[in-house]
Amino acid sequence: MKNTMIFILFILLFNSNTLYAQTTDFSTLERPLTIAINKTSYPFHFIDENGEPAGLMVDLWRAWAQKQGVEIEFVPLVWEETLQSVVKQDIDIHAGLSRTKAREEIYNLSSSFFFHDRHIFIHRDFVGIDTIEKLSPYTIGVVKGSSHIDTLGKLNPALKLRIYENRYQLYLAALAGEVIAFAGLEKISKNFPQYKKLTNSYPPYKRLRYHRGEYVSAVAKSKNALLAFIEQGFAKIPQQEKSLIETKWLGFDKQTDTLLLAFTPELPPYMFVSHTGKAQGLFIDIWRLWSEQTGKDIEFIAESMSEAVEKIKERTIDIHTAYPESIVTKTGLKATSELYEINSVVYVSRRLPNISSLRELNGRSIGVFETAPYKEMLAKKFPQLKLRFFVHYQQMLLAAETGEIDAMVASSENMLEKLIRNNQQALFYQLDNPNFQSKIYSLVHSENEELAELIKEGFEQLPIDKLVAIEESWLTNKNFSYFQHIKQKASLTEQESAWLFTHSKIRLGVLEHWAPIEFVNEQGQLMGINSDVLKIVSQRTGLQFQITPYETWYQLYQSLLDGKIDMLANATPTIERREKLLFSKAYWDLPWVVLHPRNIGKQLSLESFYGKQIAIVKGYHLVSKIQQEHPNISLKLVDDIEEGILALQSGVVDGFIENLATASELLKRESLLPLMISVVEKINLDKNHFAMRKDWPMLKKILDKGLTTISPVEKQVIYEKWFDVNIETGLNKSVVVRVSTQIGIILFIVIVIIVVWNRRLYVEIKTRKRLEEKMKHMATHDELTGLANRVLLKDRLNTSISFHQRQSLKIAVLFIDLDGFKNINDTYGHDVGDELLVQVADKLKTCVRQSDTVVRFGGDEFVLLLMGLHKNNEASFVAEKVLAVMQQPFKLSAVTVRIGCSIGISMYPDDGITDTDLLKVADTLMYRVKANGKNHYVFNSFQHNHYHI
Repeated sequence: MKNTMIFILFILLFNSNTLYAQTTDFSTLERPLTIAINKTSYPFHFIDENGEPAGLMVDLWRAWAQKQGVEIEFVPLVWEETLQSVVKQDIDIHAGLSRTKAREEIYNLSSSFFFHDRHIFIHRDFVGIDTIEKLSPYTIGVVKGSSHIDTLGKLNPALKLRIYENRYQLYLAALAGEVIAFAGLEKISKNFPQYKKLTNSYPPYKRLRYHRGEYVSAVAKSKNALLAFIEQGFAKIPQQEKSLIETKWLGFDKQTDTLLLAFTPELPPYMFVSHTGKAQGLFIDIWRLWSEQTGKDIEFIAESMSEAVEKIKERTIDIHTAYPESIVTKTGLKATSELYEINSVVYVSRRLPNISSLRELNGRSIGVFETAPYKEMLAKKFPQLKLRFFVHYQQMLLAAETGEIDAMVASSENMLEKLIRNNQQALFYQLDNPNFQSKIYSLVHSENEELAELIKEGFEQLPIDKLVAIEESWLTNKNFSYFQHIKQKASLTEQESAWLFTHSKIRLGVLEHWAPIEFVNEQGQLMGINSDVLKIVSQRTGLQFQITPYETWYQLYQSLLDGKIDMLANATPTIERREKLLFSKAYWDLPWVVLHPRNIGKQLSLESFYGKQIAIVKGYHLVSKIQQEHPNISLKLVDDIEEGILALQSGVVDGFIENLATASELLKRESLLPLMISVVEKINLDKNHFAMRKDWPMLKKILDKGLTTISPVEKQVIYEKWFDVNIETGLNKSVVVRVSTQIGIILFIVIVIIVVWNRRLYVEIKTRKRLEEKMKHMATHDELTGLANRVLLKDRLNTSISFHQRQSLKIAVLFIDLDGFKNINDTYGHDVGDELLVQVADKLKTCVRQSDTVVRFGGDEFVLLLMGLHKNNEASFVAEKVLAVMQQPFKLSAVTVRIGCSIGISMYPDDGITDTDLLKVADTLMYRVKANGKNHYVFNSFQHNHYHI
């Protein structure tokens, strides 16, 4: 009976509360309902620049009040006060906060409005912090009473938190350097007075997401009826209205949390639809990476460009994936930050062979797309061309094939794809110059500024190495790599950028006559190794140099000490010099050598010159070293290399000390006195640095960053360009002719006999020939595998084409990419990856004849060049053999692995008659194999236009 009475009382109580919740009419209140908002919780609730309440939740509460027919009043407070005021019931409702277990015990929390992310904003100068654990050594700023305190404490109790009264105090502390990281929601408050400075120091791409939670409102624990009234009102707001409010403040609809992206499906390799109906391409993969980095779900929808624009205006689609800059303004949509840059080239019909420049086409018809951003520039720069405009690729290709136009300007990559699909690649060839760039942007609704900012912030977060990898997987011509170019740019800090802005020109002192290191040509331009190095540094840092030439090293060095110039090149940082100057990191290594007459033979040490006199340029750091360590050598200090070589030629000195590059240049000069070079032992390589004024440490930092970006390949190109040691006997041909004419043939014969019998001369020549052969081998072969490199590949391919044309024979180019190599390289490290590449190279050599060429093209890409073929199936046999050996296990030092490979095969002359055409077709076909399941090969020729498993 007692239990029955308790049950009845419980039912009555429950019904009473339910009845109260259903019938309480807050619209009859004589006062407005008060809602606590934080002054700085952008974009959810805050006070705007006009002092008015604003934000996503403010707009939602206004819509709620209208549906419920009640008056509301927003009360702006600091964060801790917003929480306490609701607990004390001084304020009716909290506008919005994160759900936590602690808050569930204190408040009555509403249903979730949406999910939101919590982040740690990290200073831009602190690299490598990509997990919460890596923040342990640092102090993180948080706002008093915020959910970050509880959540971060549970995630990592070792974190050191510093608590601030409000968000603006936290921001000021971050700018002052009190903390290097601070906790926040999705964005920094735009109303903070120093917003730009703060976002510069704590950019979006340095943001670390650490938690995703629910966003709710709150009332006091006892106010069940008010909570029910709140839930009732929000249920009345249509989803479309909620979506518009969320899109206004966040750039997207929090309810669906999926962004719809339109893409144009007929633009391979940038964006297209695969055979299985999936969106594919370079731009598609970039957006997938954006989705992965931002945590925002995306969905691709194939649409024509015009249809996509209309649907964005109707808000049924959120973003257009990629749109050319030239017609952005015509759409009426908002362009986000630059997504990409497409390179366009000139394709010439083979009806006009041997065209090397666009001006040679004057008076002829050239096809150009109507939307091309460069069409006005093309018309202005080449007024003699007859430009004909097209809307579609097929129209242009048909006009070119029928002879209506003689050439066409189009995207290098996209046009090549179109030509291959139409089997027209052999009908056209590309000009090396000029190239035209077209910028590509993503588009959003003109009023959706938040989404535009979200896109921009997302792209700023994307790792450049991943973007480069995506680009390499889709592009045929690696020379037009947009992201690789960006990667090579030096990343400057805010302070370095500011210093660069105030120092627009750096005064650089150079030597007028120091070839090939540096010299001034007849046009007054700086040339040589240093010039090429500084051009790269300038491109990648923004440093600009003002050249001041000097005749002697002593004058040049003294001018730097006197402050007449800011920096110079090729300086060695001795202890004495470091007291007066700053030095960059080393950028070039050259050995010291001695130039001397051949008749004294090879000199391997400075001791060979004891009791003799050697010339050396005044001011070289080697002067004091030789004076201290070799006092038995008499040094003649000369002002420049001209004076030094003259002293040697006239017999005043027995030798002349210089670096190897300059000495090799001097050897090329005509001379009646045969000279030779001896590389002197016990003198270290001269590591060349830039020297600069002591009071400019920021210049050193920027310069070092620029030098770091110069790759070994780029150094090799500079080396091959300027350091050309030709092996000579010392008897220059023109000199011999002149001497023969003047003193007679008999004396000339005597000179020849002396040279022939000079055994020491023979030994020296043999040694130098071996050096030259080694240098040539390095220039044409891969260092790791010993295989031919792409330089030798192009040479052999070009050389063999004319022979095969005369003999009516075929050439096969097999472009091979390893399947699964990246995973092995990432898992076990680069040493294991290199070991695998060496074994792959060895196995590939077993698949071909001695007359064929195996090439390491780069990374995990190889090329087989098969000569003297009669039928295409001969290439098939080799491809099948390669597939078989690649599927066998590779026993490496750390692990046994299995890989596969994808092979694209182009045939001469079916697929092209130049090395460029054949390599492009094979490369494109290889990527087609990868897109269709990998581990097989494919031809492009019509009789073999299918896959082989």
